[in-house]
Amino acid sequence: MTVGTWTLEERDGELASLTRWWDEAAAGAGRLVLVGGDAGAGKTALIHAFGRRLGDARLLSGSSEPLTTPLPLGPLRDMTGDLPDPLSRELSATRDPVKVRRLLLDELREGGVPTCVVLDDAHWADEATLDLLRFLGRRLGTCRALVVVAYRQDEVGPRHPLRVLAGDLATLPAVRRLTVPMLSEAAVARLVSGTGIDPGELHRRTGGNAFFVTQVLGDGGATVPATVRDAVLARAARLEPGARDALDALACLGTQAAPWLVEAVSGRSARELDACVERGLLTDKQGAVAFRHELVRVAVEQAIPPGRAAELHRRALAVLTARPPGEVEPARLAEHAQRAGDRAAVLVHAPLAAQRASALGSHKEAAAHLRRALDALGAIPAADRAGLLEELGRECHLADDLEAALRARQAAVDAWREAGDRRRQGGALVGLAITAAHLAREIPLGERACDEALGLLAASPTPELALACAVRAKLSAMAFRHAEAVTWGERLLAMTGEGTDPQGRALALSSIGIGRALGGDAAGLGLIGESVRLARAAAAHDQAGLAYFWLQLICVTRRWYAEAERWYGEALAFADDHGQEVWRQWLRAFHSRALLDQGRWEEAEALASEVLRTADVDDGRKMLSMVVLGRLRARRGDSDPRPLLATVRSTMVTAEPVVGWIIGPAPALAEAVTYTGDTGQVRAIATSVSAAAAEQGEPWLLGELASWLALVDGPPAVTPDVAEPYRLQLSGRPRAAAARWQELGCPYEAALALAGTTDEGTLREALTAFDSLGAGPMRDITARRLRRLGVRDIPRRPSRAAGPDGLSAREQEVLALLADGLRNAEIAQALFLSRRTVEHHVAAVLRKLRVANRAEAARYARHHGVAVR
Repeated sequence: MTVGTWTLEERDGELASLTRWWDEAAAGAGRLVLVGGDAGAGKTALIHAFGRRLGDARLLSGSSEPLTTPLPLGPLRDMTGDLPDPLSRELSATRDPVKVRRLLLDELREGGVPTCVVLDDAHWADEATLDLLRFLGRRLGTCRALVVVAYRQDEVGPRHPLRVLAGDLATLPAVRRLTVPMLSEAAVARLVSGTGIDPGELHRRTGGNAFFVTQVLGDGGATVPATVRDAVLARAARLEPGARDALDALACLGTQAAPWLVEAVSGRSARELDACVERGLLTDKQGAVAFRHELVRVAVEQAIPPGRAAELHRRALAVLTARPPGEVEPARLAEHAQRAGDRAAVLVHAPLAAQRASALGSHKEAAAHLRRALDALGAIPAADRAGLLEELGRECHLADDLEAALRARQAAVDAWREAGDRRRQGGALVGLAITAAHLAREIPLGERACDEALGLLAASPTPELALACAVRAKLSAMAFRHAEAVTWGERLLAMTGEGTDPQGRALALSSIGIGRALGGDAAGLGLIGESVRLARAAAAHDQAGLAYFWLQLICVTRRWYAEAERWYGEALAFADDHGQEVWRQWLRAFHSRALLDQGRWEEAEALASEVLRTADVDDGRKMLSMVVLGRLRARRGDSDPRPLLATVRSTMVTAEPVVGWIIGPAPALAEAVTYTGDTGQVRAIATSVSAAAAEQGEPWLLGELASWLALVDGPPAVTPDVAEPYRLQLSGRPRAAAARWQELGCPYEAALALAGTTDEGTLREALTAFDSLGAGPMRDITARRLRRLGVRDIPRRPSRAAGPDGLSAREQEVLALLADGLRNAEIAQALFLSRRTVEHHVAAVLRKLRVANRAEAARYARHHGVAVR
């Protein structure tokens, strides 16, 4: 088919797929399609061709822009003229991005006609737009809507937020993926037929890049330029000076702009743009003029001399700041101010842009604007610098960049100290403590910061003092000093009064509930639940997310799995709705631990692996997920888990006495070493943390350490503070212990209790349980114990189940990442495997699929819907 003046080559399959998914969506089974391809591959042309097939259906289209800091919800803003009034008004004035997302979802569910929503250039999308896609992807199934998300595959690396999003959405039934390949030499030959251009040379130079090919053909010459830039500039060079000035101005304004704005900035008549359209560099777009492709804009912009570019940005800033208030996004003004080198204007517009981005949930972009303002500061009072640093720390924390948040908050403390403001210094110290508490190795710093804040703020009740009390309570709880946590909570409750401060009361109830629940009183969960209700009613979303986190932590570590499951669904939905990736990933990490404990090992592995792909380098979520994976490898007899667990332990060396009971690297490592038979190492690991565990009195950690030591040194003296199942097991009552473990929902621990006997029948029960779980090492140990009793009719060890294509769960995961374009080293990093192990897995995948290379394996994965799980 033809698009404009060119034939759309080799896209019948892609168009057929989009049409099929559109038919499904129009019938009420909504779809979200991720369309990837290299720059210039023809993604936009494909989508435009598909859009012309939709007839009377509603089409909403928007794109992200390549600004230094993207506009919050930029693609949705492009659609404003086609959106219903309530959504348009909310989008322009909102302080609640959740409301925007829900209004859009309601529109897609209840609209009178099927709707196709196109978000182009999603590789430049801001955090709020990605949160919107995450929100829609999980809820589109009942909508008559197709959401098409196009992005440059070559600009989305392993840690790019869009790749993380794709991994999060991969298993959802509404999500589909499509890759737009480069043109073959045969397709290029058909396009150049009759032009005199050598198709082989053109294909070699362009690599089959559809846009580059059309640029060469549009120039009408027989000589093939070396690059896209050369092709574009050859066409631009033939423009008259006035048209070239207009083109340069538009390149500085962005991908598209209104003609009057180009005229005002360039000083040339808007009619000069007509020549650019005729030359094929620009196109009309709903009353605006736009570059035909971002590659054209980049080529033109890069050719503008630096001095002239700065002058064009100065003109753009002057014109746009003169517009009515609210008409121009502060992010756009900040961009022009920075590129014009106007530091004063940066200091005006960048903080406003940060406020706007933060209000819409684009915390990464808010942090970028604040950094821009800090860079422009120069010699200004310490208080002004401190305020920006404090905001930067908050935004980095909300953006899940905890290392950067820690640095910014420490700098804010220093700046407030320099300014002599004790109250603001105390508030900054509380912020520092909050961030430090999320980084396992920095928990001691958090305790020191909180204590210093309490000393500075003790003189009079203030919101900062209330927050300091709440943070101190939670740090005490993390150290398992639950009575101390209750005391801090009660002090805070006395400060808040009855009903006068619902947010402060929520903090107090949360602190008291956490302390009581950690002490074994399940009624404390009700107090935390009440604190969630109060925080949500007060729109204190961060506070509510923190309370949900504690509910999950307590329920999982106390092994209250039914309560954990109940709160998990509500908490995860809240985190999804509010774009709280920090809490969402913590919830998922704890859920993976619960799945491990309950014998749901495949689910636990998949979830822990997903968290690992997205968490920060030494964040507690990552540590917890690594421990889950290490224990799984140890219990199933997969690759050696000891290096992985040793890494966690070394990372947490300063924090283990405080939060070892939460993450559990020492008992996990002791378990892994037990299966190797190295009793000396088991003793060394367990005894190294036993004293701290005894001082904390955490019953489950004490019990597990004692159980591993018992295998080396014999049953110890059992103390009342050991958790009941371990106490029964260590007291020589294996059946009672196993029954209690089964009541709790822990089949592996129940089998371990049975395996510690010398009774043939009991050992056979343990063997059957280990076989059903796929627990190879303990199965073999139990079989050896039976043989020592003279038993000979021992069943063979069952083989691990494979998927329908013969691939193991790990091989399917490797295949999914391979199909996503990752190299072996990147796959190894994502899955925390050695590169050699990944090489073996890739070789096994190719062999089992009977394909010759990685490209064929990737095609197989895309065709069969293999996804990272």
